[in-house]
Amino acid sequence: MNIGVDIKAFKNGSTGINRYIRCILDELQQADSENHYYLFECKKSDYMPTNSNWTKITARSKLPGTIWMQLALPKLLRKHKIDIFWAPEQICPVFRVPPNVKIVTTIHDFTYLRYPETCELFVLLVGKSLMGLTIKKTSALLPVSDYIANELTVFYPTAKSTSKIICAIYNGVNDWGVNIPPTKRSDFLFFPGNLEPRKNLSRLIKALEIVNEAGIDISLRMCGPKGWKNSDFHQLIKSSPIKNRIKHLGFLSDEELTNQYLTCKAVVFPSSYEGFGLPVIEALRLNTPVLTSRGTVMEEVAGENAMYFDPHNVDSIAETIMTFLKNGGPAINRENLNRYTWKRSAEKLLDVFTEIYKRKT
Repeated sequence: MNIGVDIKAFKNGSTGINRYIRCILDELQQADSENHYYLFECKKSDYMPTNSNWTKITARSKLPGTIWMQLALPKLLRKHKIDIFWAPEQICPVFRVPPNVKIVTTIHDFTYLRYPETCELFVLLVGKSLMGLTIKKTSALLPVSDYIANELTVFYPTAKSTSKIICAIYNGVNDWGVNIPPTKRSDFLFFPGNLEPRKNLSRLIKALEIVNEAGIDISLRMCGPKGWKNSDFHQLIKSSPIKNRIKHLGFLSDEELTNQYLTCKAVVFPSSYEGFGLPVIEALRLNTPVLTSRGTVMEEVAGENAMYFDPHNVDSIAETIMTFLKNGGPAINRENLNRYTWKRSAEKLLDVFTEIYKRKT
């Protein structure tokens, strides 16, 4: 098979999608020595395949990535005789795709439908204009969780066509914490993620103010990209009585991120909506307690390993934090986390490629 992969996300720096694609590709290079892979990008990235059957195609363009995908990429698929094309960013080429190319698309979330007010305008427009066409064009849809698989059939009932494959392929986690020694934890909570509205950080700050008023000394560290639509959040911090206990660390390397996981009192992840919730699994794999949102995908991913609060209720968040600080959290059953590996994700993805290819021949 000639397998094409969209890697234009690598031009956007250290995003969650970037990390997802890199981890899957690294494992695919180890798992597949038979097929030929073509990695397509519109701006040169630092990702360099080591498998001799892999080729990176840099088709430089000044077009925005999504427009480049629709206008220029189909020609490249034809030129390189691609059999299977993997679209890992949720949107695939929908116009002028060669008829012999079968498309596999990963579905991450439906934020643009569940919480449209939290999205950047361009993301909102792309989702609403191209997702329906993507689902129609795609032979296999791969939600990153059972939660998103259900969301898919709720928002797009036609996706259940008998001619399509719908297969949840979970995110993995780096193999951290296999032999983690006991660590002395400091008096801070840790939030890893974008500073964007759906992460629900304003309610977290207000909850921590309640905790502080109760005489409990705990601080908050955050890391990750600056995000968007967060001016109100930054203003809230400036006027907060606990502003001196809040610190944003910016981007962290894997080593630095691991250190925060290992030394924090707990990870607090109050997001209103996620497709998977990767930081939750990363923390649990390092035996780090997790406090997170009830009624979201995090319940699927973490199960009984986490403590939960109502993400829309400041008092609930505060009460859960205080209960944890007083009594601790549940014991972490690492066996329940073993299904979340990038190796397993890559192997399942390769199985889908093979099944789709057999269908076309």
